[in-house]
Amino acid sequence: MDKDKREYFIYVKGKAVKVSEEVYKAYWKITEHEKYLIKKDWKNNVIPFSALDYDGHFVDNIIDERIDLEKIVEVKMQIEELNKVLATLTKKERELMEAIFYREESLRSISKKEKVSYQAIGKRRDKILEKLRKLLEDKF
Repeated sequence: MDKDKREYFIYVKGKAVKVSEEVYKAYWKITEHEKYLIKKDWKNNVIPFSALDYDGHFVDNIIDERIDLEKIVEVKMQIEELNKVLATLTKKERELMEAIFYREESLRSISKKEKVSYQAIGKRRDKILEKLRKLLEDKF
């Protein structure tokens, strides 16, 4: 069959519809691109939003059950309480805790700066942590 005489059809609702070569090629270009995007989404575990609205309750269907909202709130409250308790420390106690836990300085480097033994720094740290533990126990 001569290329100029070829007829092109696309199917709409199960019926063949005769179209021009230009429309036919555009239709298949779009169709193949959609297939490519779907395969790419599957490969990357992407779910289209339309898949979440299967029962008319879109918002309820997008809830991520892997996130434990109660746990997040609980941890946030604990952090707030910890900040309140840390605020009760003396300046010297706070400086030691910041050096150890925020700046991650070793007990030896702190002891050299303060010209005391690292065991003394360790004892001060333990005493402060025990004080914080008791204060937090009272809160929870």
